[in-house]
Amino acid sequence: MERIVRRIGEAIGSGVLEPGERLPAELDLAAMLDVAPMTLRHALAVLREAGFVDTRRGRGGGTFVADDVMSRLSAAARAPSAEELRELTDWRRAVSGEAAALAASRATDGALAVIEQAAEAVDAAAGQPFSVFRLADSRFHLAVADASGSGRLVGAETAVQAELGEALAAIPAPELARRASATGHAPLVEALLRRDPLGARHAMERHVEATHDWIVGLRLGRLRG
Repeated sequence: MERIVRRIGEAIGSGVLEPGERLPAELDLAAMLDVAPMTLRHALAVLREAGFVDTRRGRGGGTFVADDVMSRLSAAARAPSAEELRELTDWRRAVSGEAAALAASRATDGALAVIEQAAEAVDAAAGQPFSVFRLADSRFHLAVADASGSGRLVGAETAVQAELGEALAAIPAPELARRASATGHAPLVEALLRRDPLGARHAMERHVEATHDWIVGLRLGRLRG
């Protein structure tokens, strides 16, 4: 779903879809984007909650780009450039991916229990203010790094989370997006509990790339030049 949010967001930010413009009918748009209609509906719901699109009922209804779409972007927060975001994502893949792989092979039962509890805390925080959710999410990733048994990886993950927090501050934080992001932890936790290093690494890398797409999509592709 985050990939679809990114594609539609970039289309709005680039002017391909202009303020007030009606999007194609859902079935047509789903076919154009090669996704299931339900996936498209979830993506549109995230964009709607962020205030980027409106849905109108009745004759002439449909989904439209919000008239004030550009004013929805945070002017105060410093958005990363595309290059900075890609570098952060690559760094995060290396640090968090390795931490996840090592945690799958080294974590004690107690450490795995802490990770499970941290994942549950993220789920519970999805409906709370963004600052609460962000803290819970950061603690989850630090718990995974801690389970790797590497102090250097814990330090690197701490730095990753600090820089990621700055990037996330530049985008809206709709609850639906937070809940979707939190579900990305489940495959990782499952791989850790299976003691599957390769599966854990892949699950973490997918989650990291999804976060990259969330940031691009919810910035409407308008990253700093």
